Amino acid sequence: RVLVSEWMDGVKLSQCPPDEIREITAVAQEAFLYQLFDLGFFHADPHPGNILKLNEPTPEGHTVALLDCGLMASIDREDQDYMISAVIHLANKDYASLVDDFIRLKILPTDCDRATIIPLMDKALSPYVKGGGAKKYEAELKKMYGMEEDISSQAGGFASMTQDALTVLNDVPFSIPPYFAILGRAIVTLEGIALTGNEDYGIIMESYPYIARKLLAENRPEIQQALQEVLFSVTGGDSSNGLKFTRLLALLNNASGS
Repeated sequence: RVLVSEWMDGVKLSQCPPDEIREITAVAQEAFLYQLFDLGFFHADPHPGNILKLNEPTPEGHTVALLDCGLMASIDREDQDYMISAVIHLANKDYASLVDDFIRLKILPTDCDRATIIPLMDKALSPYVKGGGAKKYEAELKKMYGMEEDISSQAGGFASMTQDALTVLNDVPFSIPPYFAILGRAIVTLEGIALTGNEDYGIIMESYPYIARKLLAENRPEIQQALQEVLFSVTGGDSSNGLKFTRLLALLNNASGS
């Protein structure tokens, strides 16, 4: 085995001002998504010290370098497709379908209690999808559980939130695959960096344009099935059948970057 290294001149992201962090985050995010969903082999430790803004672009035009590839992880094609499907369903708040994704990813068992899990997913994940990091997530949870009013309301809201947390711990038999734990660490790290440049950043919605381009560009059956689910599935209070034109327009806008 031969380890090949290359010297790169630049400034670590940890030493950059917020406006440059915002700019570099877009490049680092695209690189991470490409590694995750196309290569199936990704950098699992993208902290600010491992992302370098180059002093000069490379001959190929690259402006950012990823350092220290000591912690890498692999994901197979099947799980890539399931994760793409999960991002789509999460972005569209289709939690019934997200349960199926989690079963395929072996996070939930096949006999899980959907009636219990789907409302809990809505409460736990909808605030996260909005972005904004831990502070805004906490604010959204307080609003959801009615903990912004008087002391009595706060106590009742806290009791409800505690009960939901206990239900998750006691009644939802979830498990975390080894690669998923490493992936979660990478996502949290990357999102933490992005929030220093954009306090409203949320990785699910920010990654959706990449997913949209992938849905529209690839003709593999698994990807086409995911595309059909986006355009035709029924979610929430929308019981209409047929093509969802608003979703189609959103998908096209995301894919074009507008």
